[in-house]
Amino acid sequence: MSSNDIKPWFRDDIARTLMSIYFASAANGTQRTDDDNYRVGFAAALSSVALAVGVNPESFLAPEDIQRLRSNSR
Repeated sequence: MSSNDIKPWFRDDIARTLMSIYFASAANGTQRTDDDNYRVGFAAALSSVALAVGVNPESFLAPEDIQRLRSNSR
C-alpha cells in the first residue's frame, strides 16, 4: 500500500458507515426481536466504535436498542 492509498476519514463518513451497517442488519432480519442478546451485542459493538470516533450512537440506533443497552449496563 502506497501513501497515496491512505485517505482521511471524517466523523460524518464513519457515522454514515455505522448507520448503513445498522440499517442493513435490521432490514435483512438479523436483528430478530426474539433474540435480545444478539441485538444488545450488535448495538453495543456499533456503539463502541461510534464512541471511539466521537459519534453519538443515539444518532443512528433505534430507541428500543438504546433502551436495551441502558437496561443491560446496570
